[in-house]
Amino acid sequence: MWEKFDTYCVCKLCSHFCRLSEDEPAGRCNVRFYKDGEVFSLVGKRLAAVNIDPIEKKPLYHFKPKAKALSVGTVGCNFQCAWCQNHSLVTAVQFVNFPDHDFQTMNACFGQAYEPEELIRIACEHNVETLAYTYNEPTIFFEQALSLAEYAVKENKANIFVSNGYFSKQAFQVLKQCIHAFNIDIKAFSEKTYQDFCGARLRPVLDSCVRVKEAGLHLEVTTLLIPELNDSTEELTQLAQFIAEELGKDTVWHISAFHPSHNMRNKAATPVHTLDKAYEIGKEAGLHHIYYGNVPKENNTVCPKCQTTLIERKGYSVKILDDFRGKCPRCNFEISGIWRYYE
Repeated sequence: MWEKFDTYCVCKLCSHFCRLSEDEPAGRCNVRFYKDGEVFSLVGKRLAAVNIDPIEKKPLYHFKPKAKALSVGTVGCNFQCAWCQNHSLVTAVQFVNFPDHDFQTMNACFGQAYEPEELIRIACEHNVETLAYTYNEPTIFFEQALSLAEYAVKENKANIFVSNGYFSKQAFQVLKQCIHAFNIDIKAFSEKTYQDFCGARLRPVLDSCVRVKEAGLHLEVTTLLIPELNDSTEELTQLAQFIAEELGKDTVWHISAFHPSHNMRNKAATPVHTLDKAYEIGKEAGLHHIYYGNVPKENNTVCPKCQTTLIERKGYSVKILDDFRGKCPRCNFEISGIWRYYE
């Protein structure tokens, strides 16, 4: 997923489109590295995090509720978010500390090597139905994610991409063949915030969301609300309107509370009334399904037409109405999502 020239390569995995050369060998993610005319991945097959989670933790609320997800991630990221809550993984790639860019030494420091077959075996042994590429931005471990996703499809398991949405159009053409659901983090609705606090741009993220919806794949959107940064009424209104008008009113929006982390440890946590404001703004925009994150609030799925409670959630405990099969049993309103039902 890169284009080779005489003295450099252009990485086309994400929308940074980094130009890698002998003079500037690393991309922004610090995972892609140029040497002797080729581009290498410093993480190889090594995963820094492997866990079995409830799918609701991704968060996905309208995709196979109550399923388990085998969640995997590596080190590194193509963003530099000042509030990063997984910064211990994201900032672990410090290749400049290694003499002569010793790839073997670097790979050994970045987690444990797994073959796709081994991870699928773990998933099967624990009755895990989905594979989630998460923790850090999965676009940067594209090879591992793609290889595992292809094995997962063969075993009738779904694939979930939890992403900042910066994957390129070219990368998405490949991903859409084997990824079934996306949760994309829209961090703000401000170009300046993206540039100043993430080292990225807003437009490619919005474009990715639209591509996912146009491809007919399941999409849920998450926004971490940070006091005095992205929580103004004007900005939240613009974001809610974008979701409603460009992605559809049935698109799930997760609004999550910020807690001090990384380079924003001195900023206050998000008060619940800010989430309440975002919720009301989303409802005014016509969004059917808005859920709270990182606070102890009720997160039931309710029929937008007749208000029947279809799914009850308390934390990660989930109870599905017995006769709910994707349509409200009272008024027959179709609820957007990919549903799976359990005894």
